Amino acid sequence: MGFVLGNVGGIQVLIIDSREKSKLADLVMKKAKALFIPHEKKWIEIGDYVYDDVCFEAKSTTDFIGSVMSKRLWTQLDNMDRHYQTNVVIIYGSLDEAILNIIEHSSSKLPVAARSVMLNNKFLGALGRIVLDTDIKPFWVKTEEEAASIITAVCKMKPKTREVIAPQVFKRLTTDDLRLDLLTSIKGISVKKAKELIKQFGSIMEIGECSIFELQAIEGVGETLAKRILSTLNSEEKVRI
Repeated sequence: MGFVLGNVGGIQVLIIDSREKSKLADLVMKKAKALFIPHEKKWIEIGDYVYDDVCFEAKSTTDFIGSVMSKRLWTQLDNMDRHYQTNVVIIYGSLDEAILNIIEHSSSKLPVAARSVMLNNKFLGALGRIVLDTDIKPFWVKTEEEAASIITAVCKMKPKTREVIAPQVFKRLTTDDLRLDLLTSIKGISVKKAKELIKQFGSIMEIGECSIFELQAIEGVGETLAKRILSTLNSEEKVRI
């Protein structure tokens, strides 16, 4: 089955995964109704909520840490990036409570203090990796109420045309390798990704001659970013960075 777009007959509709039986799903539907956002429940292959080309993955702090430990999170995020234009991960709940809950149900023989530090680092490290190595937008909030408010606020704002806010100063990373400078000027390309692209393909020209599928073989490069790389490197017009 293909991915679902939250757009039915030209009308943007908030699609809620029919498998979602949580308090968050109930709150999202309640807020969507109050804001007059068309919504319906439907089976979604990727993500928990979809509105037009925006995909939301929502996780409690406990579930988030669990998916990091199992490495399932990175598969989920990669699938989102490959199929949707804009992707959002919303994490809700107390980190301290999540860590205590995991430790209580764990059979690990590690001391509690060491286990607590490890889980805390796993959580923060995963957040950092999402920010630095992907185009996905992460939010961490206290409650399901706040998570539902973010989802419906984005849906309410999405159809509106807004002036893009451009920064007054653009701080560009410079290195001793012009190839890295060029690649890292493309939105979504970190130094790590740039080095991997150069290592894999050799030169800027060869990267520009790759197919989308070849670029997607690089960790952290989804369909959207692959298209952006090729569009930038092969453009015959002025490219704004």
